[in-house]
Amino acid sequence: MWLSLLSIISIILGALIGWLIPWLDKIAYIYILHPEAQVAQYVKYQIDQKQWRAAFNSLNRRAKDFDQLTTRGILFQLAWVVLAFFAVTSAAGWFGKTLVLTLGLRILLEEWSEYVKDREALKQKLFWQIKREFSDSELKIYLIAMTLVVVWLARLTI
Repeated sequence: MWLSLLSIISIILGALIGWLIPWLDKIAYIYILHPEAQVAQYVKYQIDQKQWRAAFNSLNRRAKDFDQLTTRGILFQLAWVVLAFFAVTSAAGWFGKTLVLTLGLRILLEEWSEYVKDREALKQKLFWQIKREFSDSELKIYLIAMTLVVVWLARLTI
């Protein structure tokens, strides 16, 4: 009984933290990585004025302006694959497994959504660390490959 309750709590906490990590990446962008950016100054002003709802809405509404987020870059995502494989195959509890899988799933869902809405913006966010132009077909291949990786990692947990 207690073991299953602890497992459920671990799953919920892992999923919650995994879902919030990309949001925390935006906070790091605002305060550490690019405090000079217009969107960073705008959101910081709202936070300083204790306009929490407006700041949260700005983070979501102006997502396109966050073009160099760490978690959205291809290098982070490739490192994530290695770490996720390690966590899924080596972690004894559900917390770590759920955290890495939820993080990967959230990033993947956001990327597919942006692929449908604005491929050029997605290419900028995903490949900003690589000085090369990528075609739409290369982008689609990457997204399909990452989808297969996330599904494969999820299957490993079962």
